[in-house]
Amino acid sequence: MNSEQPLTPEQQLEALGRAQADMDRAIGYGSRLMGWYCIVVGLAVGALAAVLQLYRPDENKVGFFIVMGLYVLVILGSSLAYRKLYRSLPQGYSKRYGMAFGLSIGLYAASVALLAAQITSWIAMLLIFLIVAAPLVLTGIKMVRE
Repeated sequence: MNSEQPLTPEQQLEALGRAQADMDRAIGYGSRLMGWYCIVVGLAVGALAAVLQLYRPDENKVGFFIVMGLYVLVILGSSLAYRKLYRSLPQGYSKRYGMAFGLSIGLYAASVALLAAQITSWIAMLLIFLIVAAPLVLTGIKMVRE
């Protein structure tokens, strides 16, 4: 029927220990990868929010649509990457990522609302970049360090 010999209790414990060690390694790798991914997405969304201030739809429609298209690509890419990573994340990381991502997107929407203010100062655009990128970047740094 079955040609395999049954494992002894010691062999079973050893196999379980190896499987747990492999799982711990995969979870650590997943959390670091998700952290770097958060940092990259945060920097991209922050940069797009700042650059959007230069390409207002009333002044430069082509530039505005290019920036918005890049934004859609970043969101699409982030969704696809998250789908691949979420199974290997430690408990609570999905919630952290979701909160940081939602906050960054909300701040991006606020930066779109600032288009009416016609901000042209480089300092103000740098502040927009930092504020929009901060939630994802700080969450990513924390994930990489853990």
